[in-house]
Amino acid sequence: MSSYRILIVDDSMFSRMNLRSILEANGHKVVGEAPDGVEAVNVYKATKPDLVTMDLNMPQASGVEAIRNISAVDPNARFIIVSAVDQRLVWDECASMGVCEYVSKPVQWPKLKSAIAHLMSAGTGKEKEKEKGGK
Repeated sequence: MSSYRILIVDDSMFSRMNLRSILEANGHKVVGEAPDGVEAVNVYKATKPDLVTMDLNMPQASGVEAIRNISAVDPNARFIIVSAVDQRLVWDECASMGVCEYVSKPVQWPKLKSAIAHLMSAGTGKEKEKEKGGK
């Protein structure tokens, strides 16, 4: 698998540290971290990562809001939702906004590895729109 530049967004410092450890131990570069959805947008703009791991339940701005705001800045942004709660309705909403995968907490490398591989092999939202005959 290729090495990717990744932004970690989670309000739990422990979760961010755990994800960083897993990702870096497997050859990926963590280019930034954010504790909430507002900071996530700023860090995304500054670092332009290949993908973002995104918690859903955070203060100031939820993961869904952050995905919406980052997608407005970069329609080709890719997200892996990392959440302890299986929220299918939220997952469906996020998937409709862009290219997303879902991994439940606690994160296990085989599942995260699979999500990264699938996410990075998928076309972007713009490419999918073109395939459907969009602009």
